[in-house]
Order: sequence, then C-alpha cells, then structure tokens
Amino acid sequence: MRKSLRVTTWGHTDRYLRHSDSLGWTEIVGAGSSALLKQDATYTVRRGLADSSCYSLESVNYPGRFLRHADSRVRLAPDDGSALFRQDATFCARPGLGGTGVTLESINIPGSYLRHHASQVYIASGSGTGDTYNRPQTLAADASWSVEAPWAP
Repeated sequence: MRKSLRVTTWGHTDRYLRHSDSLGWTEIVGAGSSALLKQDATYTVRRGLADSSCYSLESVNYPGRFLRHADSRVRLAPDDGSALFRQDATFCARPGLGGTGVTLESINIPGSYLRHHASQVYIASGSGTGDTYNRPQTLAADASWSVEAPWAP
C-alpha cells in the first residue's frame, strides 16, 4: 500500500516526508510539484522488516531502499540483510503525540520517534537542549504525521 506522510505541526501542514540525496527531509508538495518530488514523497508501507506488527517505509522510486535511522538521522538505504538494518528501518505506529495522526517509534530505540526539525528528519526522544533536533519543546507536534493518499499512485 502506497502512502505519503504529511507534517501536522501548525504552520507546516503543507510539508511531506520525502527523501533526497539519500536523506530524509520534509518539503512542500502540491499538485504543481514535479513528478520526482511526488515520487520522493511516496512510500510503499511494508510489514516491519524486524517486526511484522510494525512498519517499514520503502521508496517507490528506489525499490529495495528503505527509510532507516543511523546516528539519529533518517536516511534512505538499500536493505543490506543485516539485523541492524532491519531494526533501524522498522517503526511502530503509536497514537500521534501531538493529539492527531500517528507517531512512528523506532523499534530498536524505544522512546525515540520519527520527527522533523528544520526540514530534516531524525529519530529523537526529546531529551536534548537548545535548538537541536532533539529538543523537547516541539517533539509532540514534530513527531506526529498524517497518513495521506500517495502523491505518486
């Protein structure tokens, strides 16, 4: 099943999770966006590679490549068959921390969630300080996503 994930943070609800240069980003996507951007913002939702009750997000325009986290940054990478890759690429759906949508929790780093910050996508627990991707102030809003119809059918 193909889906796109839209940001639910107030003032940023026209942004979607996408990959570019093998990294996770958010970007404004609309009807007039390029075909490439629409493909980059669409994922095939698979049973989790490490746990079938969770999910893995496979790129539609780069089959066999999944969103995974490494050093907290979300990136697009080919499945190398390792247990670590399968865990890094598996996220469990939780009720949206921001009160709406869904929050995707890392299976191998419980309490860390797929979240956006400054147009980049990370996994974060909100335990950091200052204006970093791991700051607690906006974790709930920035870690909530709306599951939408796919931009690329």
